[in-house]
Amino acid sequence: MSSMPKPANWRREAAGALIIFVAAFAVCWPALRGQFLWDDLLVVQRNPLMTGELGLRTIWFRTDFPLSNVVFWLEWLAWGDHTVGYHVVNVLLHATSAVLLWRVLRRLRVPGCWLAGVLFAVHPLCIASVAWISELKNTLALPFYLLSILWYLESDAEPRPAHLAPRASHWYWLSLGAFVLALLSKTSTVMLPVVLLGCAWWKRRRLDWLRTGPYFGLALAFGIMSIGFQKHGAMAGVAVQSENFWGRLAGAGMALWFYLGKALLPLHLNMIYPRWKIDAGAPGSYLPLLLWCGVLAVCWGFRRGWGRHVLFGLGCFTVTLFPVLGFFDMYFLALSRVSDHFVYLPLTALVVLAAAGLSCLLKGRGLWLAGGALVAGLAVLAALRAQVFVNEEALWQDTLAKNPAAWSAHANLGWILASQQKYDEAREHLVASLALHPENAQAHCNLGRVLSLQGKFAEADEQFQAALRIKPKDAEIRRSYASALVEQRKKEEAVTQLRELLKLKPDTEARVQLATLLYQTAHFREAAAEYRQALAAKPDQPEALNNLAWLLATSPDNALRDGEDAVRFAEAGCRLTGYQQAPMLGTLAAAYAEAGRFTEAAATAQKAIELARAGGDSRFAAVNEQLLRLYRAGKPYHMPPPTAARTATQ
Repeated sequence: MSSMPKPANWRREAAGALIIFVAAFAVCWPALRGQFLWDDLLVVQRNPLMTGELGLRTIWFRTDFPLSNVVFWLEWLAWGDHTVGYHVVNVLLHATSAVLLWRVLRRLRVPGCWLAGVLFAVHPLCIASVAWISELKNTLALPFYLLSILWYLESDAEPRPAHLAPRASHWYWLSLGAFVLALLSKTSTVMLPVVLLGCAWWKRRRLDWLRTGPYFGLALAFGIMSIGFQKHGAMAGVAVQSENFWGRLAGAGMALWFYLGKALLPLHLNMIYPRWKIDAGAPGSYLPLLLWCGVLAVCWGFRRGWGRHVLFGLGCFTVTLFPVLGFFDMYFLALSRVSDHFVYLPLTALVVLAAAGLSCLLKGRGLWLAGGALVAGLAVLAALRAQVFVNEEALWQDTLAKNPAAWSAHANLGWILASQQKYDEAREHLVASLALHPENAQAHCNLGRVLSLQGKFAEADEQFQAALRIKPKDAEIRRSYASALVEQRKKEEAVTQLRELLKLKPDTEARVQLATLLYQTAHFREAAAEYRQALAAKPDQPEALNNLAWLLATSPDNALRDGEDAVRFAEAGCRLTGYQQAPMLGTLAAAYAEAGRFTEAAATAQKAIELARAGGDSRFAAVNEQLLRLYRAGKPYHMPPPTAARTATQ
């Protein structure tokens, strides 16, 4: 282990780390006020810990990126729907990675190591990971990845007799543990064992298979699990690529050069790049890959000199990109074959090459000037890119300006415009999305919602049916369809959709909605049963408590009425609302009357009337004055038997 740096060095290092943190926050500053984007709320609010599907003890090997899900859950508990906290955490993690990159490179004695850390902190390609809350997976995984490398190097540097086999020191176990945490954050870190072999070859021109063996075992296990989670979870049977192995091989060569180009000249960055076509039968499709292999071969030929260093850097870039080059299916590949957030981890290798190259070519003031100019230029581009991530409308407009064929961007922008009641513009974008990709079930669903809001119910039904033909097991589409049917007053059909939704997944909100529709369509017993199930799953629901209590107190079905239960549920609802809501007190009064407690019923009804009058609800007050006369006469209120025209609920 290296000796302790002198105090002066500590001050210099602290200043260097502070500059990196300030630089990272400076370029990301526009995005700190950014809203939730794209699937951010989906990732945060519907992760298994939030929905209750899994617990802290069961999440670890039953979902992809479990550690990231745990952090999302903790962040939701801390920040709720205030996005600043999420963004600050992402930037802190990113800046930490930049500092750790500097430390790893210093341990490897790579020239320009601090400059590499600063370049990574301000590089525009990183913005897609840092400013996009969902990509906490990237910013959380990279610090553990770099710590694993750093501690592995520390363990490798410990002195030991030449005749003894390598032993596992505490640094080695820390490194292995950090690798596990990186894999639990995001499994694209699986290529770390190859990087460790590369470090050994670059330092000592030999491969350290024995010490990296456990890393390869972990990488294989997590890689297989991740492929399974993607296939049966995120993609859920969706075909994201049609190319065979040779087509994917050709696409990998194109992607390598694309990422290298964007890293060297990060202009015209986009959320969704055009999805290029690959002709596996055309020899020209393989030229990019052959050229890439040729560059690596030239470096190998000069491995006794400069080639060893370039080969190490380009090799690390290539192997860390391997999981996202298209050989394995991922849902995002249905949108584009490349993405800025895919290159977040591999970018570390390229900034190291750039910083080391500058440090070897330039010295003194020349290095400071060139390095400063490069950092300043990248910082300006990164800050401009961060402005795009302020809100979804800006993001998708920027995406479509650069890639008009981005069907997902059309669909997302269409729904944003619909939420702003710009229905005609929304329809244009949704129709454009479906013209580009007719199998987009969510676009069909959103178009159905827009048409329904415009009162074009027949056209809306066609779109919802099309969405369900594509994804019959999509619970959210059925939820949206049910809401549209309610707007059309087709409550029986809405009940059917909600029943199908509940077959697909347990959902308390949908169950309450179903119970309300059953009540409104005079299916009182079924409504009560659904309310009971909803309250068993989530007891603190004032509306459900109130509605169930009203049913049990006033139902025309003698067998359903239960005064004591009605009082119990009504009192629970009133406690949750502080006995300050007139409808809740009106229900409690009816429950007391059904239980034969008429004195309490009359007093509670009187309070409900007073609250209603104070709130300006004269209609509710008048209805309860009539009920008050019943209670004073020692009579409960029972709803009349259902008729063809059901009256509204209280």
